[in-house]
Amino acid sequence: MKPKLTLHFAHANGFPAASYKKLFSQIDDQIDIIAIDKFAHDPRFPPNNHWQNQVDELINFIQASSNQPVIGVGHSFGAVITYIASCQKPELFSSIILLDPPLVTGFSKYLFRMAKRSPFINKITPAGKTANRKREWPIEANLYEYFSSRALFQNMDKDCIHDYIDAVIHEAPPIKRLTFDPNIECQIFRTIPDNLNNYYGKLKVPAKLVTGKYTQVCVDKLRTPFLKGNPTMEHLPLNYGGHMFPLEQPLKIADCINSTLKSWEII
Repeated sequence: MKPKLTLHFAHANGFPAASYKKLFSQIDDQIDIIAIDKFAHDPRFPPNNHWQNQVDELINFIQASSNQPVIGVGHSFGAVITYIASCQKPELFSSIILLDPPLVTGFSKYLFRMAKRSPFINKITPAGKTANRKREWPIEANLYEYFSSRALFQNMDKDCIHDYIDAVIHEAPPIKRLTFDPNIECQIFRTIPDNLNNYYGKLKVPAKLVTGKYTQVCVDKLRTPFLKGNPTMEHLPLNYGGHMFPLEQPLKIADCINSTLKSWEII
C-alpha cells in the first residue's frame, strides 16, 4: 500500500479552513489534509507587507506538520502565499494548485505600491468594506439568512455557508461573535504583495492556476504577466464560477484537484 500523501490547504482571507469542509470531503482517500484554520491570528505572525509573515506562518506549519513534501492548494489569499512559499522553499512542496489568486502584476504593482501608503488602498481592495463589517449578532439571529443574502455568498453552496458560519462564529450568550478578526482581515487586504515578479522563474514543482469564468479578481490582464513569468504553470479557465468558486462548486473543484493530481501521476 502506498503511504498517504499530505495536502495543505490555505484559505481565502476571512474564510477559515473549516469553511471548505465539503470540498475536503471529496479529496482522494490517499490524501491527508492539513490546514491552518485562521491565518494571521497567531501573534507570532502578524500581517505585514507582501504577506511575508503569512508565508512564514505557512512554511512553519508545514515543517511542523509533515515529514514529506506537501501538495499545496490555496484559494485567493491562500493561493498567493502558497505560490510564494513554494518559490522560497520548493523542497516543502510536491506540487501546487492556485485557485483564483489576487495577482498584482504589470503596471498595477506601481499603483498598489503607492496606494498602500495612503487610504486609497481601502478603495481598491475590500479593506474598506471589511472595516465596517458587522461583528456581533443577538444569540437568536438566523445567520444563514443574514449571510446568504449578502452579495459575496449569493452563489455559494448552502452547505458551505453553514460550514462557514460554524467555522467563523462563536456563541457567547447573549451574542454571537465573529472570530475571524476584521481588523486582521483588513490588514491582510492592505498588505497584498506587489513583488510577485521577484519570484518569476523560481517555480520548481508542477503547478496549475485555476480561474473562474466570472472572476473579477484573477482577470486576464493580471494573470497574463504572471503566467508569462511562470512558463511551466498550467492554466485551467473554468466554464463556471466567480472568485469564490471553491465554495460555490466544492464537489467540482475537489474533482478538479483530484484529476489534476492524477494527471501529474501524484496519485
